[in-house]
Amino acid sequence: MAEKRPPPPTLIRPDLWLDNRRALWLPRPRLLVVADLHWGYAVSHRTQGNLLPLWGDDEIAARLASLIADYRPAEMVWLGDSLHALPGRASAERFLAEPANPATLVLAGNHDVRWTRATELCVCRDGYFFHHGNADHAVPEGCLEIVGHHHPAVTWYDGAGGRLKLPALVDGPRRLIMPAFSPWAAGTPWNSLRAPDETLWGIAPNRIFRLPPPNDR
Repeated sequence: MAEKRPPPPTLIRPDLWLDNRRALWLPRPRLLVVADLHWGYAVSHRTQGNLLPLWGDDEIAARLASLIADYRPAEMVWLGDSLHALPGRASAERFLAEPANPATLVLAGNHDVRWTRATELCVCRDGYFFHHGNADHAVPEGCLEIVGHHHPAVTWYDGAGGRLKLPALVDGPRRLIMPAFSPWAAGTPWNSLRAPDETLWGIAPNRIFRLPPPNDR
């Protein structure tokens, strides 16, 4: 059986593509951007006595590897909360040590406490300003802010018990909020949280679709 290929990315702004593997691709600087990987989620919980199944890290690594193979980025940016907690860092460090992988800028998030690999809080690249999103930063003039932290999602109810929830990207005029990359992330429903000038991009396994702002409906 032939390997199933992911759908093509969706152009959400000029030179800014959203991939349904929960990543942004910036072709001009050749940057691949992901947020909230939460490597070591299960391991971190097990150190506290919560016996979760040892699942998640291999899925993170495989999805990153597929993105790297498809886009061949010059650099990756991880927008913080790359770890769930310090005891779960081994898988992330093994991935970062792979010589075939691109250079990776690991920004610090609130879950990355004491991880020496995550030292920088924010960075500006080619008109984009990246940080985790748990604290306010002065955005350089003319830059688009791209953050994680909030784990946005979209939800629907049919009124008869049916419910659907998908990860989402929040697209505002001055800020993008990335979906969580972690397969463990439940997501924060954003339908009622978005501002009138924000658009939600729902990310389904086989397509990406735009939900217009409420005043467009």
